[in-house]
Amino acid sequence: MRETHLISIILVFISTFTLAQNKIELVPNDCSEKNGFTMFLLDRANPKILTNQKIGKTKKYLENNKMIILNNSDFLKIEYTNIFGQKIDTIFKNAKKLSEIKICVNKFKDYERKSLIRESLQNKKKWTLNRTWGHQTIDHDKLILKPKRRFLRYKYYKNGKIITRGKVKITELILEKISLYERKLNLMKNADNSCNFGTNYTLNNGIEEINFQDNSCSGFLNEELLSELEKAE
Repeated sequence: MRETHLISIILVFISTFTLAQNKIELVPNDCSEKNGFTMFLLDRANPKILTNQKIGKTKKYLENNKMIILNNSDFLKIEYTNIFGQKIDTIFKNAKKLSEIKICVNKFKDYERKSLIRESLQNKKKWTLNRTWGHQTIDHDKLILKPKRRFLRYKYYKNGKIITRGKVKITELILEKISLYERKLNLMKNADNSCNFGTNYTLNNGIEEINFQDNSCSGFLNEELLSELEKAE
């Protein structure tokens, strides 16, 4: 009789625990895109649960995977690798209400680094960023920033033809936008296991030159910085 009673208690406990659980689907997401699509696979993000939740069976999600988290807590902490190879921690405080989590794989953790654009200004040199794909046989472009008086004059070439030109006033905000772009690009240097084979960059500030390959699996285009400059005109 006691054994039957004990088994009943255990079954009630298991049932209560199971009902208290919610399943959360974890997927990679490009938060800069409206649809969130990214080529950066969940395996490359390598998410790790830093709290006590259990991991269920993974599911196929388009060409990607979904990690299933078996959750019974309001607090969930995850660590993952972003497209720049940085480790990111993210925390969810209402996890019991969630059925899906999209981790922003393009989220960038800023850091201090010498700015090549600032050196270009100090030495009155051009800042030039070249991008090539397919060893220049398929696609290549070039963005040139030339300091003159209080302005940065820019020219953008696509496959050898000039596409646009203009100028923007040199302000601290503009310099920080370009410096931030430099820091992001620099993390692609010495790429390993790249998803964008053949996409290479050369950044030259008239003093030194840096070569690197885009390893983001997401794409990283000169047009992103060009768009920022054109908006600031």
